[in-house]
Amino acid sequence: MIDINEVGATAFVIAAIRSMEKDHARPLFSDPYADWFVFERARAMAQQLDAAFPPSSTMVRFRTKYFSRFVQRGIEDGARQVVLMGGGLDMRAHLLATPGVTFFEVDQKAVLEYKRGVLGRHGIDMPPSVLGNYLEVDVPDGLAEAGFDLGAPTLIVWEGNTMYLPTESIMPFLNRLGDAISTFRIAFDHFALDLANREEIPPEDLDRLEGVEAAMGASFPTGFADLSVFERETRLRVAESGTFAGLAEEFGEGEMVAAYPEDWRETLKLYGYCVLETG
Repeated sequence: MIDINEVGATAFVIAAIRSMEKDHARPLFSDPYADWFVFERARAMAQQLDAAFPPSSTMVRFRTKYFSRFVQRGIEDGARQVVLMGGGLDMRAHLLATPGVTFFEVDQKAVLEYKRGVLGRHGIDMPPSVLGNYLEVDVPDGLAEAGFDLGAPTLIVWEGNTMYLPTESIMPFLNRLGDAISTFRIAFDHFALDLANREEIPPEDLDRLEGVEAAMGASFPTGFADLSVFERETRLRVAESGTFAGLAEEFGEGEMVAAYPEDWRETLKLYGYCVLETG
């Protein structure tokens, strides 16, 4: 059995935030599976995070809604494969299951084996998976071995990853995907700051970012103030981008965000989303 300590606390806290969504007056999404991955310590950590710095849990809520919508819209537009890249305890393969669409997962062995065990106890199978660090394994080859069609229209969800990665690893990784997969769209979240050069970040923004790090108990080495870098260094183009704060009205949470202190609202503006596509 895989020890939960091998999975990482963040994955369980994110699951707890998703689990708590049903307690909101106007839930943004429904994830009945999230409870399967939540234990009391993780729930307490999520509640403490929300009480200490509400923008942190708001970021998770908004991004969960956004990435699910990305998948739903992509399937409506003809995508027939969805890859959950580094998705941890993400259950979209079951939440958004659609006839004719195959979901795949790519993540660390400990994470997926733990998840497989939990799902197995509830009588549910895992989608086809590639077990390994996606920066270290041949992801396209592994997906192909799992039944993935390298030529079929594909969506890739890369949620909650870029800010933790070494900056120099990201473009080569995207280029490896682009070299092997004919047609895909990849959506990810990011901090809209050049975190590799913190001395050049305005002090007020740096203070806000460090507040998020303290609340999350994490350190973020990577961010992107200028998304055109992806078009210069890969063969992908930016198809969509924005900040999660900008989605508040659309998600029916405009009043909540407007009631935040100015500093909290400005913090949300530092957290963005981006969709890159081939072609």
